[in-house]
Amino acid sequence: MMLDDQSQYVKTVSLKKEQIISYDEFPFTLPIIKYLDKLSLHPNVTYIIGENGMGKSTLLEGIAIALGFNPEGGTQNYQFSNYDSHSQLDDYLRIARGANRPKDTFFFRSETFYNVATYIEELDS
Repeated sequence: MMLDDQSQYVKTVSLKKEQIISYDEFPFTLPIIKYLDKLSLHPNVTYIIGENGMGKSTLLEGIAIALGFNPEGGTQNYQFSNYDSHSQLDDYLRIARGANRPKDTFFFRSETFYNVATYIEELDS
């Protein structure tokens, strides 16, 4: 089924460049952030690919946090933290959303899937 751009959850991501004081500090030194103008997301799927160290995970984490997710993954209702290591990139992102909102959401991180699964098990017991 093809989605139209009105039902798209996130349409574009851009930097609030006017708020960035220096590109000499992390995460603004990362190539994907340093050269980000406006990232337009496809209504169905967007692939973000590149070499290690480009900033792909940092960008996705910043988008997730800006949308209200826990940086360690899970749904917007999971509020746990094992290790606070995320950047403040979310403060510098401008997210353009579509009109519709999903009924349920999940920020899936392969690195922290174990943490989410453990948290669910603790809630269940």
